[in-house]
Amino acid sequence: MQTSIAQIAALTIYGNAFLLRPNAVVDFFPGNSTFQYCEYVHFVDLRNDGGKWIEEPFAADPLAWFEGLRKQGIDTLRMQHGASTQTQTPDRMLVGLVGGGGRWLIEAQHSGTSDFWEGRWQVGDRARADRKIWRVTYARVAKDQLPIQPQGLENLDKLSQDFDQNLVEIEEFARSQKIDNFADLFKSARARLHSDPPYSDQYHCDLCRPEILPVAACRLLAACQDAWVFGGMGSWNDQTFDAATQPRYEALSEKLYQLLNCTVVIAANASAYGTLT
Repeated sequence: MQTSIAQIAALTIYGNAFLLRPNAVVDFFPGNSTFQYCEYVHFVDLRNDGGKWIEEPFAADPLAWFEGLRKQGIDTLRMQHGASTQTQTPDRMLVGLVGGGGRWLIEAQHSGTSDFWEGRWQVGDRARADRKIWRVTYARVAKDQLPIQPQGLENLDKLSQDFDQNLVEIEEFARSQKIDNFADLFKSARARLHSDPPYSDQYHCDLCRPEILPVAACRLLAACQDAWVFGGMGSWNDQTFDAATQPRYEALSEKLYQLLNCTVVIAANASAYGTLT
C-alpha cells in the first residue's frame, strides 16, 4: 500500500480515537510508521484572494490538527476515495505515481455538514541522512458541504467474503502463470483475513490498534497491505501475457484494485463508530 494512502487511513483511524478520547493517541505522531519518511506533516486552510488561493496555517502536526478539529466541533472523520476522471488509463496503473490512483480525502463532519481535507506530497532534501524527504501538506479544500452517506459496519463481513473469493481466484491465476512471489502475497492476504492479530509482522503494523477498530476491520486492513500489489516497475502492473490470458489478468486485477480501495475506506471508517475501549 502506498504510504500516502496508509497515512490517510491512519489519520482517520487515530483521529476518531482522539475525538473520542484525546489522551488515547498521544504516541501517534511522529512515531507512527506512516510518518517515518516525512520531514513534516502540516495542515492549512485555503483562502481565495482575488482568484489566487492562499494557504493559511491551521496546525503544525497531526496531533495539533486533531485538537484544532475538536475545537471547531468536528465529531467524526471519514476516509473517502474517488476514481480519476481525467484519464483513460485505469487508476490501478497510475497508483504508484504521486497523486495517481484517484483522489483520496478526509471528510470531517460537524453539525450536519462536512469539510474535506486533501494531502499534497512533495520531495524535500533527498540527501537527508534520516531519509525524511517528504514534505506533506493537507489542505482544507472544501467547507460546509453535504456529508457523504457512510457505509456501516454491516459491510465488513460481506467485504471479507468478496475479498477472500477474489484472492482465491487471483492466487490460482498467479500460480498457473508461475508468478509465485505474487501468489504468495495473495495467500498471505487471505490468511490475515482469519488471523489474530493479523498485522503484527507488517511494515504498517501500527496502522490500527484492536481497541480502536473492530477485529474484522483490522483483519481487512492487514489483508490489504499484503494484497496491494499495484505500483511502479516490478509490481503486478508490470505483468504481461498472451492474447488469450491477458483479459483474465485484467479482469482479476481490476476487481482486486476496486476491492482494495473500497475495503481500506470502509475498514478505516469503522473507527467512526466509537469502538475505543
